[in-house]
Amino acid sequence: MRFATLLQLVRVIPKYGRVIYCLYRDPRTPRWWKVGLGVALGVIWTPFINIPEVIPVLGQMEWVALTLLALRIAVSRAPEDLVADHERAIEEGTSIWHQDLKAAQSRASEFRTRRVGG
Repeated sequence: MRFATLLQLVRVIPKYGRVIYCLYRDPRTPRWWKVGLGVALGVIWTPFINIPEVIPVLGQMEWVALTLLALRIAVSRAPEDLVADHERAIEEGTSIWHQDLKAAQSRASEFRTRRVGG
C-alpha cells in the first residue's frame, strides 16, 4: 500500500466514523440500514474469516480496508438527506456525535471532581 493511499485513509476515517455514528443514533435512519452495516462489520471482524496472520501487516490492512469499504458503501446507501443533515451538523459542531462527546466530557469532569473532592 502506498503512503499516499494510507494518508488518504487516515483522513477519511474520522469523517466516516462521525457520519456513521450520527446515522446509527438517528431514529430516522432505516432499520435495514443499521442491521446491514452491523452484519457487514460483523463478517469483517469475525475471527473465523481471516487472512492468515502469518503475513505481518497484511492481515490488519485487509481488516482496515474492508471496514472502510463497508463504511463507504453504507454512507452511499443511506438516505441522502440524512447524510447531508449529519455532514452539515458535523461541520457546524452541532451533530449527535458532538453532543454525545460534550456529555461524556462533562460526566468525566464531574467524576474527576468527585474523586478529587471525595
